[in-house]
Amino acid sequence: MARRAWHRLLVMVLGAGLAAAGTAGWLLWLGPRFDAAGISINPRARVDPARRYEVVVWEEEIAAPWARESQQEVLAGAIEAFRQRWPNVDIVVHVIDAGEGRARLTEAVAAGRPPDIYGTVRGMVYHPSHQIPAGPYLPAAAEGEPPVFHPAAERRFTREGVVWGWPRALWWETWVADGTALDRVGVPVDRVLAAGWAWDEVEAFVERAKSWMETPLLLEPGVAALEHLLLNAAGEGLRHGTNAKTPTAQEAPYVSPWDETSVRRVAAFLKNLQQAGTFRGDAAGASRTRLEGLFTGRAAVIGPVGPQLALVALRRDPERFTLFPVPHHPDAAPVAPMEPGGYFVFRQEPYQGDDHTRLAMELAGWLAARTESWLSEALGLVPARTGSFHAWQSAAPLNAASQALLAAYLTLAPAGGLLPPEERDALAGRLAPHWQVLWSSSSLPETWAEEVWRVLEGSP
Repeated sequence: MARRAWHRLLVMVLGAGLAAAGTAGWLLWLGPRFDAAGISINPRARVDPARRYEVVVWEEEIAAPWARESQQEVLAGAIEAFRQRWPNVDIVVHVIDAGEGRARLTEAVAAGRPPDIYGTVRGMVYHPSHQIPAGPYLPAAAEGEPPVFHPAAERRFTREGVVWGWPRALWWETWVADGTALDRVGVPVDRVLAAGWAWDEVEAFVERAKSWMETPLLLEPGVAALEHLLLNAAGEGLRHGTNAKTPTAQEAPYVSPWDETSVRRVAAFLKNLQQAGTFRGDAAGASRTRLEGLFTGRAAVIGPVGPQLALVALRRDPERFTLFPVPHHPDAAPVAPMEPGGYFVFRQEPYQGDDHTRLAMELAGWLAARTESWLSEALGLVPARTGSFHAWQSAAPLNAASQALLAAYLTLAPAGGLLPPEERDALAGRLAPHWQVLWSSSSLPETWAEEVWRVLEGSP
């Protein structure tokens, strides 16, 4: 009788164990699944330690001339550390030209063979037919803690409420100023750094400073200058997306929220600056001579500049030169030309499984976290993770005034409106003839605005 009792007990224990295992299995399968272009995916899928995985990474090349380590060395170190945790994964990395990478990605998606991970210098990529949303995999902030990613970063990777990538660091573009020269001509440098400046203040500065220097403001004519001023002509309407339509699954990530009124405002401002001698007709020549003009005292402000060019000035004399805000229309709120870069995960045909996708997501998040400090130290890019901000303040090769400006930029970054690199290059070619029209002394800003607006309307 005792043996039968033990037998019944054993059967009950085994039955309960099998039931629990079965329930756990069903819960794992029926758990927090999400849909990606018709594929139901479990973000908590178990990575099989007995399976051999291969993950392919395409990473856009980043020019960082003063970095202590190269991009390839940083990636190699991050991958080696990742493989200590996941020794059964082979990782293949290709560092590709940023100007060609997205076209190659589009072709690979069309063929059903994109890389598992694509890393951008700036901006997002969006191919929802084969792209896996990152949102279900992103870490959540603990109760009472700030968000893991700065809203300025996560917002730019969001389409229709879905986050599509792992933010890494925020790329910025500004103007650069000689603070000493601006003080001499009466520009309140500290106030402008804290609160920005309007276009009429810029025009007044140029007029006052012409008796002190040859060309007080040197702007490189091109898409970046136009884009930044359009951002700051639309103000609140652009930042909150009130002028922008919602992109469909088949649209590119760039949807212009600019309107014709903004283009007319920018045209009038540019014409005033051109008549004051701010622009030079040769864009390539302007690009080469801006720094020279700043260093020799022939100019007090140059723009627009990205991190690499700005650091040439700041490394030369951090006490004299500082980042300076892009100005805004007097009736518009300032908007900062700042956008995140990061990592995006894709699936192939045939689909390789939820476990493979989870492993790719793990690696994408790992690379974003392990390379952001390199970008902060090498280029001064602002980390996307809120917890890394204090480390950035110590590591970034920027003076205190420039860091304060970029901290303010975080609150002014646009929700949309910045052109992806491939569109920026294409638009530059279409706009090139129109810059020469603007330089003509007989040209009217209204006519120029109409021509430029027609070009912009033709942009995707």
